[in-house]
Amino acid sequence: MAQNLSLIGVQPDELPWMRLLISLLRHSDPVVPELARQALLYLLETAGTYGISPTEETASDTCRDNRYDSGNNLVS
Repeated sequence: MAQNLSLIGVQPDELPWMRLLISLLRHSDPVVPELARQALLYLLETAGTYGISPTEETASDTCRDNRYDSGNNLVS
């Protein structure tokens, strides 16, 4: 039975990503949730090195506003 839950600060277009993340964290293979957890920790650390706070802007804003070269390096 599906139940709706309201989350403050989550945009409607972010819901599929939240569902995917939750499904990875609840996966029956114990390796999958651990890998997802490690990936999230990596993203938090990497965002910190670029001075990006999760509350300042979303990843979609960052991707839309910045330009990258063929090596995925930020172009000023």
